[in-house]
Amino acid sequence: MKRNREIDKLRLKPAVGDDLFVRYLLGKNGNENMLEDMVNAALSDFNFEEVKDLEIIDPYNLSENIDLKESIIDIKAKTKDNQTVIIEIQLCGNMDFVKRIFYYISKNIVNELKEGEDYKKLPRIISINLLNFNLDFGDEGKPHRCFKLIDTKNHNIDLDFIQMHIIEAKRFIEIIEKSTLNELKKNKLLTWMKFFTSKNLKAIEKELMEANPIMTKVIEEYKRFTSDDKLMRAYDARDAFLLGQKMMLNREREEGIKEGQISIAKTMKKDGADINLISKYTGLSIEEIEKL
Repeated sequence: MKRNREIDKLRLKPAVGDDLFVRYLLGKNGNENMLEDMVNAALSDFNFEEVKDLEIIDPYNLSENIDLKESIIDIKAKTKDNQTVIIEIQLCGNMDFVKRIFYYISKNIVNELKEGEDYKKLPRIISINLLNFNLDFGDEGKPHRCFKLIDTKNHNIDLDFIQMHIIEAKRFIEIIEKSTLNELKKNKLLTWMKFFTSKNLKAIEKELMEANPIMTKVIEEYKRFTSDDKLMRAYDARDAFLLGQKMMLNREREEGIKEGQISIAKTMKKDGADINLISKYTGLSIEEIEKL
């Protein structure tokens, strides 16, 4: 019990960035109803037809996830009426990530059809991407976007072969803070985002469960996850790896900046620029410049 109390103090939120937990929650056999609720919450946000009878492909397996050194991605599920649902959790990135989404959609389409098979067997792809960072599309920024193949002259006409949902969790925070219980009940996606971004789950448990009944099971899974020593060791190892990766990237970025400063300083020094001017424009000290 002591171990559990210590964990509760340290683990107050399963955020989108906690990719191991999200993979466990939505990709585990037996949790199909939770996965279905989350997927349909995203679809309902655009008044799209909901899915049912999801079957998880390649379910979560601790032994396969415990030593992962890359971002945990691709919760994949299929429906009986030949629809494929892909959920991807991404910790950080930029607009290049959109190209990655297209790549995974294309890869799944190609993998579904063998050479010579009827094109009718091609599945409809629903790609839902949970991001722990904001993308810049050059507008005011929207928390949930969906891209489809549309007629550029008449947006009411579309080819419903793919849906590419981009959900930016951080953009939901301000919306969630202002949302009433009735608004949460009307929009289940808000309940999921409130859960994923919560810093104090205990404080909002009752509200979430009242707004969306599936949250009772979701919260139970969270508590099961945080009380399981093996899962928490995997979680801690994952957390340590991500911290180390972040520190390494920061160090590489700093080294790159330093190399650039030195290159500029050398050029300016070669051109006979005043050493104080070189220091001003490069940020290098007089001593560093003199050694070049």
